[in-house]
Amino acid sequence: MRRRNVSSEELARVVNLRQTGASWMKIQRDTGVPRQIAKRAYEEWTRSQSREELKAARKDVAAEEFRNHLACLVKLAEALVNTLYVPGPSRDPISAEDVLRKLWESDIVGEYGVYGKPRVVLGANIYPPETCLRQNQILFESLQSHTHEKVDWQVLERWKRTWDECTRAQDVLRQEARRILLDTLNHNRELKGRIVNARKKRDAPERMINGVLYVVWEHILAGKTDQSPLIECVSRGKPETEVLFGEGRLSLSLIFAEADLAKQVKDTCIGVAKNLSMVRKEDMTELVADVRRMREMVDELTERLNPLMLRPQILHTRCDLCPA
Repeated sequence: MRRRNVSSEELARVVNLRQTGASWMKIQRDTGVPRQIAKRAYEEWTRSQSREELKAARKDVAAEEFRNHLACLVKLAEALVNTLYVPGPSRDPISAEDVLRKLWESDIVGEYGVYGKPRVVLGANIYPPETCLRQNQILFESLQSHTHEKVDWQVLERWKRTWDECTRAQDVLRQEARRILLDTLNHNRELKGRIVNARKKRDAPERMINGVLYVVWEHILAGKTDQSPLIECVSRGKPETEVLFGEGRLSLSLIFAEADLAKQVKDTCIGVAKNLSMVRKEDMTELVADVRRMREMVDELTERLNPLMLRPQILHTRCDLCPA
């Protein structure tokens, strides 16, 4: 016997009656569709509805996952460009790899969690560095995949090499500044003794070296190597006089009770800085060029990874982490 088909109008009446609580016998009487056929059609319609609901739910989940994915990549890009800067004078310079490793070990994605897991570890919103490191490395690979046509990632490698060159040059400048200062103080042992005794510690020469390197590096960052370093004495009221190195709130200082000693320290440090600039003139000229190149690299990556440009790139490309 040929199987009876149920029209869309009949199916609609069957579904409506069944969902209002009608029995299959009543449905058969009211629609003229045999109850077994009506029941089979209704069950097929129910399964179809479940599949559609599941498909819609999956689309909603995928959309939410992609929004999180997009937000994570944007946050990672912002954190990266904020980390790329020109090194300042440091007593303990670190390599470019260490700078980036410190970034990758931090909880960059924040409220988006790690692989969708709740951000609670022993009651704190902090993941172990190794967990953050792996997550951020995976996200960085994803970011590179999405942007490989628009971003020249070799720029980052060049930034790393230039950073390391700058830190090595800083170490050379520090050693040279130490040699010049110690030679100067050894030729004036009375001054050296007064400085050490006035400070009540033996760190005064090292602090003077830090100050000299600070003002010299300040000039390099400003693209200048031929101007007198900014080192001055400022009275803080009797009996203190402060020797200030550089300008701005991050400038270094040394405080002395005797104004004439502070002035001698200032003059000595200015002499060391000028001598250093002459002895290492070629190195400093190259450092000015390196600093300029680093800033150009940072500017390029900052522009390319600007969220306004990055979001469309992510939306129009795919990576292995993109939800299906």
